Amino acid sequence: MHRDLDHEANGVRECEPWDRVVADAAPGDHIVQLYQDQEFLNRAACRYIGAGVANGEGIMLFSTLTHWNAFRPRLDAAGVDVHAAQERGQLTVFDADELLSRFMRGGMPDPPTFKDVLGDIIGQAHAGGRYQNLRAWGEMVNVLWERGDVAASMNLEDLFDQLNKIVHIVMFCSFLMDNFNGDVHEAMLPRLGTNHSHLIPVEDYARLERAVDDALRETVGPDEARVLESRLLSRYQPPFDMPRSEALLLALRQFLPTVADPVLRRSRELYSASSAAS
Repeated sequence: MHRDLDHEANGVRECEPWDRVVADAAPGDHIVQLYQDQEFLNRAACRYIGAGVANGEGIMLFSTLTHWNAFRPRLDAAGVDVHAAQERGQLTVFDADELLSRFMRGGMPDPPTFKDVLGDIIGQAHAGGRYQNLRAWGEMVNVLWERGDVAASMNLEDLFDQLNKIVHIVMFCSFLMDNFNGDVHEAMLPRLGTNHSHLIPVEDYARLERAVDDALRETVGPDEARVLESRLLSRYQPPFDMPRSEALLLALRQFLPTVADPVLRRSRELYSASSAAS
């Protein structure tokens, strides 16, 4: 059992809030975050980086310049001495676009070149043995995704996953992706589940749970909703650790696709409305 799980109910285990998932990430974990606003990205990435610095881990960031410029003042405000961490070799920041150009060939990642480039970076991140445990945050996969290069994006994700089976570090990637989009649920989340250990689908897990529960009750009725939830979650095998309410949405997609779409649409409306009201 992963260290971020509280308990199991109806076959699906309840996970910790996302901040604990990223702060307490262990070697071999491969976390994926879906975000739609810069602030959620900032909070998650900086929580992850700050925890790594505090834990004495070596940290590699594969970030766009825009996002690093947003992270740095937030880290400074949180008491993380970014300059000192960089000076002692604990924190290294790489330009995601420049790094991509070093191993992309013909619009796709070249596996041998990728292995050489990332192998050198990981070797240097240990800083001569000063940092045994490493964690990486990156958005190179998302850069390709945003360009519309879906095949290249997923190919690169696979290469990172294969690499992590060898080097056994903590990996965390963030995607500009809408968790309430039906196509994302139908195609992308199952695909991401093949090479990630944890999914962070939204920022507010409690609000997501309320939205999904209410949407299911409104769609099928309260009595049927209780029966469906229990049956679906007992049958569903989650591809990664995620909030129980997210597992319910994916279980609906797998077993009752005609119900999944209206529940997902209504969940979006309720989640957005509760955000506006808070």
